[in-house]
Amino acid sequence: MKKTISIFICLCCSLLALSQNGATIYGTVSDSLGLPVQLANVGVVNLSKPIGCVSNESGQYSLDVPANKELKVVVSFVGYGSIERILTLKKGEKRKVDFTLASSSTLLQAVEITSDNSREEGFTRVSAEWAKHTAGPTGGVEGLLKSLEGVSSNNELSSQYNVRGGNFDENLVYVNDIEVYRPFLVRSAQQEGLSFINSDMVSDITFSSGGFDAKYGDKMSSVLDIKYRKPVEFAASASVGLLGASLHVEQMIGSKFTYQLGFRNKNTKHLISTTDTEGDYFPSFNDLQLYATYDVSEKIEIALLGNIAYNTYNFIPENRETSFGNLYEMLKLKIYFDGQELDCFSSMFGALALTYKPKIDLQLKFIASAFSTDETVNYDIQGQYWLSETGLGYEDEQGLERGIGTYIEHARNHLEASIFNFEHKGYKTLESGKLSWGAKIQGELIYDKVNEWKMVDSAGYTIPSSLGIVGVYDSVVAPSLQNTFKSNNDMTSTRLTAYLQRDWNKTTSWGRWFANVGARVMYWSFNNEVFFSPRAGISFSPAKNPNLLFRLAGGIYAQSPFYKELRNEQGEINPDIRSQKSWHTVLSSDWTFEMLDRPFKLMTSVYYKYLWDLIPYRVDNVQLRYSAQNNSVGYACGTDIRLYGEFIKGIDSWITLSLMKTEEDIEGDGAGYIPRPTDQLYNINISFQDYVPKMPYLRVYLSFNYGSGYPYGAPNSQRYLQTNRMPDYLRCDIAFTFRIKDENSSWAKNNFMKVFKRIWFNVEWFNVFSSQNVISYFWVADYSNKYYGVPNYLTPSQINAKLTLEF
Repeated sequence: MKKTISIFICLCCSLLALSQNGATIYGTVSDSLGLPVQLANVGVVNLSKPIGCVSNESGQYSLDVPANKELKVVVSFVGYGSIERILTLKKGEKRKVDFTLASSSTLLQAVEITSDNSREEGFTRVSAEWAKHTAGPTGGVEGLLKSLEGVSSNNELSSQYNVRGGNFDENLVYVNDIEVYRPFLVRSAQQEGLSFINSDMVSDITFSSGGFDAKYGDKMSSVLDIKYRKPVEFAASASVGLLGASLHVEQMIGSKFTYQLGFRNKNTKHLISTTDTEGDYFPSFNDLQLYATYDVSEKIEIALLGNIAYNTYNFIPENRETSFGNLYEMLKLKIYFDGQELDCFSSMFGALALTYKPKIDLQLKFIASAFSTDETVNYDIQGQYWLSETGLGYEDEQGLERGIGTYIEHARNHLEASIFNFEHKGYKTLESGKLSWGAKIQGELIYDKVNEWKMVDSAGYTIPSSLGIVGVYDSVVAPSLQNTFKSNNDMTSTRLTAYLQRDWNKTTSWGRWFANVGARVMYWSFNNEVFFSPRAGISFSPAKNPNLLFRLAGGIYAQSPFYKELRNEQGEINPDIRSQKSWHTVLSSDWTFEMLDRPFKLMTSVYYKYLWDLIPYRVDNVQLRYSAQNNSVGYACGTDIRLYGEFIKGIDSWITLSLMKTEEDIEGDGAGYIPRPTDQLYNINISFQDYVPKMPYLRVYLSFNYGSGYPYGAPNSQRYLQTNRMPDYLRCDIAFTFRIKDENSSWAKNNFMKVFKRIWFNVEWFNVFSSQNVISYFWVADYSNKYYGVPNYLTPSQINAKLTLEF
């Protein structure tokens, strides 16, 4: 792969003409909250023929200017005060000049509303810099998302997240307009590894927790839209820490070719070795990503996005000791293990995109992509357990014995999947808005062989029977097979989707209006289902108070099953499976205001989702097991509130509160409505940053999460019985960041230190309160065959350190 990348870069470079007669200025235009300002005017006004450009959706601009001449550069945008700079550049020089626009006196509080229409479309835009500093084991973009409105998670080891009552399979993730995928067989967060998104390469992050437009795909919960950066100069970074390392390089070669190359390694042994289960952990997660662009002409751009990931997880358990219960009944479980687990997840992803702009108001984009994954999960683990009752005054080895038994867990699972896509997206700017359209064909090839079971012998031994079944001797309870799951499937299918959307912008004496109407149509060859998905939204900002924005959005969202949803727990595929469907209505408001002479924004929303043709499922750690039957209806409703602004002058923080209820009624169980597995009644998140007065090079980043527990139940029980509640989830992580060097440091021109633009040293304190959070339960039986749920605790308090160098 490294040879292929090198050849690709060299071939592109050989096509370039490297001559330059002038100079270039480039950089980013942002507002006072650090968010990018799109369509800001950047111009040189003191030339006989003024020149200029506008910033893109990431706030970036690049402008070729005359060399060896004094230039007056002016940056402006409606609702902001203009900025002027006097510059003189040498021939061939490329200089980075960033601009921060301050709002004008008449629109001081309306900065985001006038500069960014993402909120009018129901999206939240967050700074990519936050993703680099988010405290917590996950970190990155997903770690940042968990603090936004409507998003919840009860597992700091996983990058998966739930949105407004949906599960992770209901979330869309795009990178530069290309949908990306994750492994299928992962059953615990320890195996999960790296997410697709490389934070070092990101320039823009937008997120919708519901009510999104028709131009986005067929999922029921959320959209995460990521843009990778198109570099304008050479830059590099490297980091190394207790949880892994990363390396990132980006460069613009000539005036046409750019590339970003990122390598990441993650090793979670430092984290997972602190859990109750002792043993030898050997996790290793690696990926290599390339994003390259080539401007064939002013109208044509070719982009390449590639990813190779290779993840392994080897675990040799030794013993486990867990105490649990309450004041009236304290129990202790001891387990001694034999065997091991060996998993391997490898994947490759590649996409080639051609963007053609025949006119200034017309863009046509063609994308071809392919994703391939090869996943293997193998384990044979025997555990011999002792369950005893303890209490106050008992020594460690004392207590009433409640049960002795043995269990064996076995798996030989293998999955190969290939997904191929070809799609077209286009849009045309009109006088009153924009027209968008798209079409996509997707082919899927999946081979899956699963052999998984668990045997439990709560008597301590197994007695064979002449009848060919496990027998019963006196009062001894027969050993039983649990979680038996077998499949051997090979399937091929094709999906066709298309969409059409119209946007309108209009300003009247009443205020500013934005509206969109669109629809998607979908066909899947596996079940020959055709579904129509209309969606619409309208936003209004009153002229009398432009600091307010109201939005109403709704539509029908259909999620066509993927392989996981159409396979039941016996390994059988349901050929009559249908898409899950949701009617979604969202009413939201944004209010930008000043408090303590600083800018703030209050974002609120209320929503209701009616769900039908649902496929019930159960959750174990991060693994979802579906019933493969459309036999459930349900709903989700709630409210989200986020206060965002400068709690500390000059830097941004936010507080989020979410209240939510989601239930379903499964046909034929006679239980009525019961909580869905993702039902979380309340969730509070805080993302906060601070600095030491007179020591701005020392910063503190805090992530706090408190949420109610998810429902759970005993294995092999009916879904309507799985309504117990896990304990509340409480997590606080703090990162202390020491900026050793930047461009303004007194030793910045030191012969050694001048090689680096910035040097950061981070010390992270995970789980500050040492909370015993529960992710799932391990079930054991006593002598009377009564089952106990033993909590599987997440990680305790610990320290991480990381050094980052920027070139």
